[in-house]
Amino acid sequence: MNDETLTTAAAWVARGDDVALATVVRTYRSAPRPIGSVFAVSSSGEMAGSVSGGCVEGDIYGAAQELFTDDAAAPRLIHYGISDDLALEVGLACGGELWVSLDRFRARPVLRRGAIATIFNGDQNGNGLVFDADTGALTGTITGALRTIAEQTIADAVAREESIALDLEDDVTLFVESTHPAPRVVVVGAVDTAEALCRMTKTLGWRTAIVDPRAKFATPERIPSADVILTSWPDTAYPELELEAADHLVVLTHDPKIDDPAISLALNLNVGYIGALGSRRTQEKRNARLREAGNTDEQIERIYGPVGLDIGAHSPAETAVAILAEIIGYRSGRGGQPLKHTTGRIHPSKEPES
Repeated sequence: MNDETLTTAAAWVARGDDVALATVVRTYRSAPRPIGSVFAVSSSGEMAGSVSGGCVEGDIYGAAQELFTDDAAAPRLIHYGISDDLALEVGLACGGELWVSLDRFRARPVLRRGAIATIFNGDQNGNGLVFDADTGALTGTITGALRTIAEQTIADAVAREESIALDLEDDVTLFVESTHPAPRVVVVGAVDTAEALCRMTKTLGWRTAIVDPRAKFATPERIPSADVILTSWPDTAYPELELEAADHLVVLTHDPKIDDPAISLALNLNVGYIGALGSRRTQEKRNARLREAGNTDEQIERIYGPVGLDIGAHSPAETAVAILAEIIGYRSGRGGQPLKHTTGRIHPSKEPES
């Protein structure tokens, strides 16, 4: 939850503390935290966030104390992993490697969607670029050939919604942090499973919304964990929510008058994940109605129905776990198999195998 960590770091600065921020810039093999994860340390000794789940935070804490004694300290990269001289003391037990940048925390630009590029090492160490995808504004201090590379990488990071690290000549590293809204789960149907799903979704730092025209069901008392509750039909609610392809839609009502238009509209908006609750027979009947309404077989094939992973869920809470696990697997491209039955990396890296 980077937002929470950065908010905490800003509060420390506001009260007068010096604050160091560590950011995962690159990973290799099985690393416990993804690129872009942050860990903050205050001069008062407080800590927030994580870059390794506990493997290296102690060492970073010590490095931060050294940073606080040097007002002119430049950003630096720290490497941790199985080949590190400190492996026995701070190495990654999972056998992976990671590179962490360490610098003083500075106020970051507020971007809904965009990217922040930073150069490490070389003549432009610490120089950066900021791209606001909503306005098209590009500002910063990276110059020359590095700027061209940075601009190309920024475009790629924004399109993929992924942070990217590049190793360039002369030991220079370019890190581009992608910024985008937290994932959102939009639930159609204010049933008991909806509250369980919203509650669990929020623990991930994601956003939630409830859509149900039945005002007696869709209330803050019934669904207290929802960020937004709209008591309107999907054709009105979706524009208000600005539903987009990056969202995750879960339809729970079992009422064709609500389910069918909710799914049909989402299919035509190209929403990436669309899940629908119900038995296999319910899905067959629903798919037939969707075809009659003009949806193609290719569109209907995109629906995750019956929704959720096959874990034997029965209660609302168990069903919510099954649904959310399927959404996480969808986002990561993983199928939800038991880890003992797989052979790939637990924490996949985009770095090439050696």
